[in-house]
Amino acid sequence: MSGMDDYEAGQLASAVTQVNKDVEKLVEAMSKLDRRLACHELQLAKGKGMAAGALALAALLGGLSAYFMGKM
Repeated sequence: MSGMDDYEAGQLASAVTQVNKDVEKLVEAMSKLDRRLACHELQLAKGKGMAAGALALAALLGGLSAYFMGKM
């Protein structure tokens, strides 16, 4: 039907099996990378919140010190 002899069919089946294994490994590796990326994005978001909080605190303390220095 296909025009291939048994040797060629076996080679093709072997190649398809190897490609399937390689694709499974790549999918697993991409899954691990995706989890790591999500973790890094969360850490970055937390870092931005910490930086914004530090700036707000510095502005507040600066304003309070200027107020008290003006009263003296």
